[in-house]
Amino acid sequence: MATPKRSSREKLLDSKDMPKVVEVSESMSKKWGTGTCVIPAPIEVDEIMRSVPAGKLITINIIRERLAKKHNASFG
Repeated sequence: MATPKRSSREKLLDSKDMPKVVEVSESMSKKWGTGTCVIPAPIEVDEIMRSVPAGKLITINIIRERLAKKHNASFG
């Protein structure tokens, strides 16, 4: 039996046990460095994106910085 399709809003609100702050693995540290990494809930990213005024720009790096600061992680 197939599961019913979920709307994009339902998917956005499904946090799936997130946010998580995890230790950086050895394989990740080659690219990102050492410390901790935040894996945000989708709704957190959506909130940041919606806070940007019309006509303004936000980059993924700024979003990552804000999430890392919010969760006391080294990076996002």
